[in-house]
Amino acid sequence: MQSRIWTLKRIKIAILDYEVGNHASVKACLDKLGFIVQITSDVSEIKVSDLLIMPGVGAFPVAIQSLVKKNLNHFLNEWVLDGRPLFGICLGMQLFANSSTEIGFHEGLGFIQGNVTQLSKNNDFHIGWNQLSIREANSFLSEFDGLDFYFNHSFAYESDSDVSLATTKYVREFPSIVKHGQVIGVQFHPEKSQNVGKEFFSKIVKELVNGF
Repeated sequence: MQSRIWTLKRIKIAILDYEVGNHASVKACLDKLGFIVQITSDVSEIKVSDLLIMPGVGAFPVAIQSLVKKNLNHFLNEWVLDGRPLFGICLGMQLFANSSTEIGFHEGLGFIQGNVTQLSKNNDFHIGWNQLSIREANSFLSEFDGLDFYFNHSFAYESDSDVSLATTKYVREFPSIVKHGQVIGVQFHPEKSQNVGKEFFSKIVKELVNGF
């Protein structure tokens, strides 16, 4: 057990501070798993990290504007082009899309093919626990097939199966895990998903750092 904890502590994680997100709860979860974690928008600190995480709570246009204001959109593009691992949570995941129709039309970062739209015309809000349906049976994700994670959103990804690793159904079926290269996003909140969320976080971090 001691050697495992020591190994985990070698992984350095930067949580991107762009003033839109639940940074503290994500850090608290990762701290408990034994990773070295810091919340920062300092690119020099991020560059020496093994993994960059983008949490997110709130509206898509506010988040994009914050990234642009801090000039972090250009840094993120360089990070992805360099093949560095990037993990997005909820709104953080949605920012990876080509566009969003939340409060008008807005361009996204374009890291993972797809668009973000309302779950329904009735503006249904998906809050609570729901299952993952894993698409890749042979991946490490298969152990999470059918398990419940915590969701809180009213907009969701629309994309083809090439980028969708898992789906969830609420009003309509939507991608709940998307991936392209070393960029991966989840619609649910692993940091709020209790023990199964911690297990998911632990495994996804190691997979990304090792070249998932």
